[in-house]
Parts: sequence; C-alpha cells; structure tokens
Amino acid sequence: MTRHIPDQRPPCAIVVPAFCCRVRRTQRTSTDAQLRETPSRSDASVRQSSARALQRAPRRSIAGLTGLIAMVLGAGCASTPVVQSDEELRETAVRYIRAGARFPENPAVRAQGIEAVSQVLPPQEASVLIREGLRDEHAGVRFAACMALGEIKNTDARPAIEPLAEDPDASVRVAAYYALEQLGGFSYRRQWVDALRRHPDPSVRRNAALALGRLGNTAVLTFLERASMEDEDEGVRLQALEAMAHLGDSYAVSRFIHDAHGGLGFKQPFALLTLGHIRGEQVLATLHSRLRHAPYLEARLASARGLGMQGHDDGYELALASLKWSSPIQGLADDLPENQIMRVRSMAALALGDIGKREALEPLARLMQSEEDPRVQLAAATAIVMILDRTSAP
Repeated sequence: MTRHIPDQRPPCAIVVPAFCCRVRRTQRTSTDAQLRETPSRSDASVRQSSARALQRAPRRSIAGLTGLIAMVLGAGCASTPVVQSDEELRETAVRYIRAGARFPENPAVRAQGIEAVSQVLPPQEASVLIREGLRDEHAGVRFAACMALGEIKNTDARPAIEPLAEDPDASVRVAAYYALEQLGGFSYRRQWVDALRRHPDPSVRRNAALALGRLGNTAVLTFLERASMEDEDEGVRLQALEAMAHLGDSYAVSRFIHDAHGGLGFKQPFALLTLGHIRGEQVLATLHSRLRHAPYLEARLASARGLGMQGHDDGYELALASLKWSSPIQGLADDLPENQIMRVRSMAALALGDIGKREALEPLARLMQSEEDPRVQLAAATAIVMILDRTSAP
C-alpha cells in the first residue's frame, strides 16, 4: 500500500542515530546508463488505500536535517564500505524503518513505515510500535496501523483497536473492522459491507473493498463482484477486482491479464503488481512478456517485482539500474518530478527485495543512506531486510 502524495515536495530525509554501517562489498554492476523511457503519470503501485487522507500533509522542515543523512553514518563510512556482518546491516535497516514509522514531518512516511514494520519485525515487537499509529492525528496513519495490526493478528492489540471502530474517519473505521475480524470479532460485517455499497466517498468504498479482499475469505466474493460491476467509480471497481483476483476469481485474473497488455496509465503496472501474487502459467507468461515489451518503465518494474515474487530473477538488471533513475517528465502539475523519481526508485528497490539477490545489498544500502526522500529510504531498508531474511544463514 504505497501512498502517493502528488501535490507535495519530498520531505526531509530520515535521520537515524549515529551508527557506522559497513555494507557488504560485491562485484559492481553498472548503473550509470540513464533509462530513457518515461514513467506513467499515475502512481503505479497505488493500492487505493488512504492517499486522500494524507494529501494535505504539512510541509514543515526542521533546520539541520535535510541533506545530513550521510553524516549520521560517521566520517568515511558511507564512501568506503567494508564487509562486516549481515547483523549490522540489518540493524541499520531496521533503525531506518523504525524512524520512518515515527517520522514527524510527514504522515505518509509514517504510514509507509508502519507497513514496513509489520513486514520485517516479529509480530510482538511490531505490534508495540504499530499501536502508536492508532493515536496519530492523521487518519491515513491510523488506517495503516489498523490494517497492519490485522495483518500480524496480534490479539493483545484488540483493546487498542476497538475504539477506532467508532473513529470519525470512515476509512479508519473500515480498517478497524478488518483488524477486529482478523482477531475474531465478526460484529462489524454489516457496517463494513454497507460502507462498500453506500458510502458517498469513493475512497471509503475503495478501502472497504481492499480490506474485504485481505480477509482471504471467498465468502465475501458476492459483495466484491457486485461492487466490481455496479459501482459508478472506476477506482472502486478496480479495487474490487483486485480483491477478487487475490481470492482466486478467474474472471478477475483474466481482466488483469488483459490490462497488463493493454491498460493505460496506472492500470498496466497495477495489473502487473496484482498478477505477481497469483500463480499460473498464463500469469507467468504475461509477466515475462511485459518485462520485455511494456511501454512504461513502471510497468516493466512491476513485472520485475511480480516475477521476483514468483522466484524468477529476470528483472534484476532493470531494477538495479533503476535505483539511480532520474529522467522525470517535466511540467506535470499533478505529478512532480520528485514524485516520479520516488516511485521508480522505490519500485526498483522493492523489486530487488522480492528478487532476493545478495548482490543488491550494497547498492540498496547506499540508496538507504544517501537518498533524501524518506519514502525511497524506507523502500530500500525494507528490501535489505527482505533479502537478509531470505538469504542469511540461521
């Protein structure tokens, strides 16, 4: 659930406590060649979650933070990496993720950090940090915290989640319904389905569909099918289809295979990311084809990540090169160059995380330490932990 804020300049970089990180030196792969393809104008990895609640985030800055990310690593460490241990690199990456979940400057970063915490920390440890997000002033962060607690199914968090079933924000209430049902509370299903069918705000209906799909229960397919056919909002219909595809609905899968080949704008990468979670010969063939032939860089990166999810490393070189991509389209009022760069680099980092090659650790560590956009830092840190958890010896 990557959150895109189209009208906001990148916030200050994440700064972690001074800690000299020495990353693994590997055989260098050239990443100097600029990729000339233009990204799609829409956020390719958007999950229709809580973007509207985060769009008007404050643009405060703290003097002395911006541009100092390399300095916190200690003199000389960033420029002369030395092999030390996986444990040290993982500790540093987790520090960045923790800092992101508490990032004071931007609620979108906190929401992304909370999602990362739920993916890389042990459930009990993650729950303590995620619960802080339940009290956040921004609805998007509370939404992310509820969804994350539902994902990790930490029963100790139930008393903290229950009040949010009455939250003033309808999307937060939907996320609370999801979390509580994951923890064994089924008393909110009627309100949840009513939000999907009747809430006047389409973003709430999208979130209701997203959360229903996360249950993994085919009993909700009837509700999702109706939304996919009858809702007046294209985003709701698409989100309902994605949820159906995750639940194994063959019609929904066929629709995403179609969009992977012919979808316009964000539809193509969205379809490819969805297909990455689905097994099947036709799906795999589609991912391979789009990696080679998709017209958008973001679509090819989505294919690379989808293939990585399924154990294929065909997109490794593309993802590695894209960590340094810096050829945005200028002059798009609804898609700033900084956000285009953020999307491509973040997608590249997460694709490398799913591919899982240890050779990517050094370039990912450099990106995590030097990148000024904390959303990219979080993606790089998350990818590092994904690779280490997959490849480190017990």
